[in-house]
Amino acid sequence: MTTERLNQISMQMLTLSGNAKKLLTEVLDDLANPDTPSGDHQAKLNQTHQYLVDAHKQQNLVTAEINHVTYSVLFAHAQDTLMNTETIEFIIKKFIPILQNQN
Repeated sequence: MTTERLNQISMQMLTLSGNAKKLLTEVLDDLANPDTPSGDHQAKLNQTHQYLVDAHKQQNLVTAEINHVTYSVLFAHAQDTLMNTETIEFIIKKFIPILQNQN
């Protein structure tokens, strides 16, 4: 895999993860506002999940050629961003039922 291709994949992963993180921030804002219908945040969670699936597909393109890839700080950053965003998604999904039971 060329460095240019690895950088393209890394940037795509960062973009997808960033889009997911933006939606997760909106979900938190929705949850803080009791007037927001619950369907609004569910649609955003669904879109978030798809962004993360797509980011993983990009990551898999690299891991499929791992023997032909040199270390890249950008790719490591992209992987870190993806994992952090997945953690945020996990925590929010666990907190939603807790918050809904308080109302």
